[in-house]
Amino acid sequence: MSSPLIKLHLGAFNCPQEGWYNTDITPHIWVTMIPGLPWLLRKAGRITQARLEEHEQGVFKKLHYLNVTKRFPLADNSCECVFSSHMFEHIFVWDVPLLLGEILRVLAPGGVVRFVIPSLDHYVKLYDPEDPTAMLLGILEYDGTGVKNRHQWMYTESSLCKLLTKHGFVNARACKYREGKCADLERIDNRPENSIYVEAEKAG
Repeated sequence: MSSPLIKLHLGAFNCPQEGWYNTDITPHIWVTMIPGLPWLLRKAGRITQARLEEHEQGVFKKLHYLNVTKRFPLADNSCECVFSSHMFEHIFVWDVPLLLGEILRVLAPGGVVRFVIPSLDHYVKLYDPEDPTAMLLGILEYDGTGVKNRHQWMYTESSLCKLLTKHGFVNARACKYREGKCADLERIDNRPENSIYVEAEKAG
């Protein structure tokens, strides 16, 4: 008897969803395993009160470690859908082919992938030749916290659809917020502002 298909959530961070295999690379996965460590980090000023409360609620206990720039620890054709929100833009372009190849590998035939990412078009419209700061901050998301938190590349609906098609997906298309074929959109789609939504499928 075959195993049930998985709903794979990439880059879930503090938004894990019930019924999904929620993954991330955040160090909070390890922090939450050590009793008292979140409290000590808060006392030392290393995490915010909001983050401590997430630890107390068990948010990070729901995550599985998965580095999307390496082979996924999942079987071929094991996922009915793959969802990623505001993660893809943090991936270096040279790592994108492997990531998309892994998503395609683990998707079952007919399975759907949904990417939610910041809208490049939105930030380009903010360009002011007298002061381009707002546009640059939006595109780069530079906040001084390190490379992994910065945007490494940006996309439009058209460029992302073309990229997915190039890497073997079919029916790549732009969608609207909480509209599409991906499961549980009423819960898992949670970035309604300044985002684009693109879905594609693995050929059946």
